[in-house]
Amino acid sequence: MIPRDILETRLVLYHLLAALYRYPLTQEKLSALQALSIDGESPSAQAIRSLQNALTEVNHMLVERLNIEMTRLMEGPGVTPAVPYASCYLNGRQLMGAAAQAVHRFYLEHGVEPEQGSIPPDHIALELGFLAVLAERALTDTKPAAALETSQRFLREHLQPWLRLFCAALEGSNREAFFTALAGATRQFVAEDEAWLQEAVVGWTTQ
Repeated sequence: MIPRDILETRLVLYHLLAALYRYPLTQEKLSALQALSIDGESPSAQAIRSLQNALTEVNHMLVERLNIEMTRLMEGPGVTPAVPYASCYLNGRQLMGAAAQAVHRFYLEHGVEPEQGSIPPDHIALELGFLAVLAERALTDTKPAAALETSQRFLREHLQPWLRLFCAALEGSNREAFFTALAGATRQFVAEDEAWLQEAVVGWTTQ
């Protein structure tokens, strides 16, 4: 039996990280991050606390400043130093390339209808958001093995191949400590979750 607190933590962190990569940032998002309580001394727990510590008082001025930097880093117009799309890193900077098409098919295969609008399916926020959907399934289903196996496959095939490159670009280009900490927390949590999933899935299949 997988401890419920682990499944709950996975859901909260994937949901929050996805929200923090969606423009614009809001006081509500940053306040939710501030209020988060993360126990333990794992590298990912320490990285989340570093992210919290990168926030000064959450107010309108901070939100505005971070949104200006987020626009420069990831939104444009013009050249963006940390492009938040998988295709940029896996398909020679071609947006809506093969990586976007593959992740779009993966969403559909697992019953998730991609957002309609201006955000391509391989945006970092949508990939993290899909993992939040799977984390919710693992938490609420009586037999979470399928959702955990799907999460493991998604990380291996879709997110991890480009996440390190994206986080490095974000860390190397920003002017706000918050985004350095966000990149570090994302990379560390996803790496630890992938390692945990490996053990969890092996445990389920050997039962």
